[in-house]
Amino acid sequence: MNDTSQLPADSLILQCLAQGGSTAMLLVSAASRCVVFANSAAGRLLGVDAEALRGRSISDFEASLEDMFFWEEVASGQARDADRVPGAYRHANGSTVHVEKQIRVLGDPTAPLIALNLTDVTADVARADETAELASLLAATLESIADGVLVTDLSGTLRNFNRRFAHMFGIAGRELDGPAVMAAVRDLLADPVPWRALLAAVADDPQADSVITLVLADGRYIECAARPQWLRKRPVGRLFTFSDVTDSKRYEAALVAAREAADRANQAKSAFIASMNHELKTPLNAILGFADLLRADLPPAEAEFAEHIYTAGQHLLELIGDVLDLAQVEAGRVDLHPENLAMEALLDECFTMTAPVASRYGVTLSHAVAADAIACADRRRTRQIVINLISNGCKYNRPGGALKVSAELDGQQLKLNFADTGIGIEAGDLVRIFEPFTRVGASRSEVEGTGLGLAHSRKLANLMGGDISVSSVPGEGSVFSLTLPITMERYETLDD
Repeated sequence: MNDTSQLPADSLILQCLAQGGSTAMLLVSAASRCVVFANSAAGRLLGVDAEALRGRSISDFEASLEDMFFWEEVASGQARDADRVPGAYRHANGSTVHVEKQIRVLGDPTAPLIALNLTDVTADVARADETAELASLLAATLESIADGVLVTDLSGTLRNFNRRFAHMFGIAGRELDGPAVMAAVRDLLADPVPWRALLAAVADDPQADSVITLVLADGRYIECAARPQWLRKRPVGRLFTFSDVTDSKRYEAALVAAREAADRANQAKSAFIASMNHELKTPLNAILGFADLLRADLPPAEAEFAEHIYTAGQHLLELIGDVLDLAQVEAGRVDLHPENLAMEALLDECFTMTAPVASRYGVTLSHAVAADAIACADRRRTRQIVINLISNGCKYNRPGGALKVSAELDGQQLKLNFADTGIGIEAGDLVRIFEPFTRVGASRSEVEGTGLGLAHSRKLANLMGGDISVSSVPGEGSVFSLTLPITMERYETLDD
């Protein structure tokens, strides 16, 4: 039991009131700083029996600097009543108990007793620490965001903004109140009307999401997104984010300008094609007509010159046709009519058409393409590609050589492989072989050509959703592979 025989009358009354109370109470001698009374609630608070607290120094339990400073004041005779004084005590299990103290000075002023009523606020302190930690995390997150951030309440009153926003709108380091910050934003805008409209819109509908692009007077473009700030499923404020999109806007403008320039170039190309088709072919056809007449009417000696004129004219006409056709393909002015093509029949047809070329170069043509090999492609353009690949396989072959065509499925495409036994292509030339006017190995060959056939054929294959590739071993031959889609689905994707 606590010995109360030496306690003053007012402390005895306080003791009686505290014995059955739920608030922890300690009576401490100001002179010795020892506990002279502790109620059961104090024992529970500190994890010991109340009797065991009597006679112990209060410094055995107190754990904060505020507590130490208080007893220094008591020792200097400056003790006074106080309410809601923070303190910390050590629990028997080693943990810290945070308390809020009510202090009363009792008895003789020369030898007073200090009455401490202790309220456990450990949970409150933990919540406050958690809130402070969360606030610190949010502040760090806010400052680490690359965008400018502005927070207002529902009435539009400024609540917070980050450094990025301050730098973006030139208010870093300036002490400004909410209205001044909003005015600084408005003053930097080339046209403040969209900004005012945004503020009015979010004020009318706090739940709305809005995004606008602000143009600043210095030429910058700022994308502003306004979103509601939610608390327990109701809007309590507005969050504005500001992203500098100047570079992307300039890039978009450059793309638009480039696209317009490309459109103008295509229009000029179309006009050129139409003009050249008339301006070149019309007089050339006239020359060929007269040359043909001269071949028939002139004596043999003079007719030979007319023959040279006619042959050169035919070559020039073919070259002009190839150039104009390639220009049409590049301009996208090619009408395609895809259908299901039986490649076996198409190859037989092309073999017949290229038989004179194969005979001239002494090349044997063959294929191992089954009747069920079907591709979805434009018949005319596919025939044009196949004829070009067969002709090249003959021209760049060796006397007594062979060209064999085989077919295989490659996913959703049919692949036709044109394998020849010709001179082959050097590895360094493979990367250039599909460039217009490029004739690799031409220095070792007397084969005539414009260097447009493969470039043209590949572009046509691309337009039909396919491609042409090549592999080669110098001195052994080459394999050109034409891939074409087997369904209309690829065409629908290209149209989209």
